[in-house]
Amino acid sequence: MKQQQVAHDSNPLLIEQRKFITSLPKQARSHFFSPTHITPEQRAEIWEDQADLGEKLVDDFAWATPDSRLLPVFKHFGPIVEVGCGANAYWAKWMHNEGGVDVVAFDVSLNEGGKISASKKSNKSDSSSKTRNKKKGLEIREGGPEKLSEDAEMKDRTLFLCYPDEDIMPAKTDESEEEDNRPLSMAAACLEHYSGDTIIYVGELFCDTLSVDQAPWGRSSANEFQERLGCEYHCILKMKLENDWLHVRDSLSVWKRSETCCMVFQGSDEEDEGDEEVEYKYIPPDEILPVDAAAPCVAHLLKKNGDDVKSREHGTVNKERKRKRDDEVTQHSQIAGNAW
Repeated sequence: MKQQQVAHDSNPLLIEQRKFITSLPKQARSHFFSPTHITPEQRAEIWEDQADLGEKLVDDFAWATPDSRLLPVFKHFGPIVEVGCGANAYWAKWMHNEGGVDVVAFDVSLNEGGKISASKKSNKSDSSSKTRNKKKGLEIREGGPEKLSEDAEMKDRTLFLCYPDEDIMPAKTDESEEEDNRPLSMAAACLEHYSGDTIIYVGELFCDTLSVDQAPWGRSSANEFQERLGCEYHCILKMKLENDWLHVRDSLSVWKRSETCCMVFQGSDEEDEGDEEVEYKYIPPDEILPVDAAAPCVAHLLKKNGDDVKSREHGTVNKERKRKRDDEVTQHSQIAGNAW
């Protein structure tokens, strides 16, 4: 009982969210947006209950929900620097308390950052709270994307962004035109200042969202961030979050900065053409994600030819031959990134 209580206390957001989702009928969980499985009245009632609870949990904890499957990722890629940790710094505290991960977390407002209710208030940080929770392995500071370039130590840390653009950064009206052209997205601004090699991102990604209004980029980061992320980095890991709200498809993804190769094509003297430069990303073979993916309804189309032969011979081979054959099949079917 004591161990169970500790688990609850360490991640109360997960417990409260799971309690709500599991209380719903299976039909509602699996077919919430179906026009035939759920009546409009049922959907409206569930949506209102989820919205009320969701806003409270965002204000009390975080926009997305960590779970134990994700902890090894942060331990592997630590130390971490998080920008936009919110007033609660929920993820930073969770990964430090649960896994001993070394984290420096920033937010421009240590009092109201990340809270839905903050949109109704002034989002200014109390100058007396510029640093909180300063202890070995966990430091929460006031600041935004610019801190990534101001402190040289930050380039040696993995950048963590969780729902960085749930609220787009407003443009300043009292600055020069050149400064007004800076990225409006907080996440994109982080890419401007970050010189490290690895980014961990939590939220919805391109084409993952269920929302037609927020498609195709999703609800948690701006298109300018995702476009630049996909151009300058390559994804080496993607994991579905264990718990999501009914309308959300969050994931954790890890991105490595890509090396580039420039190819120069000489222009034609006859046609007075200049040289053309073309850049390509180099992705090492052991950092390439598998491409094959199939929904359960068409998973059989990815079935390997050898699977049918294996099935027919199952009753005719002895155990030793079967063991050797299975070992060989396993060995030859391994591809880069197969563990994911």
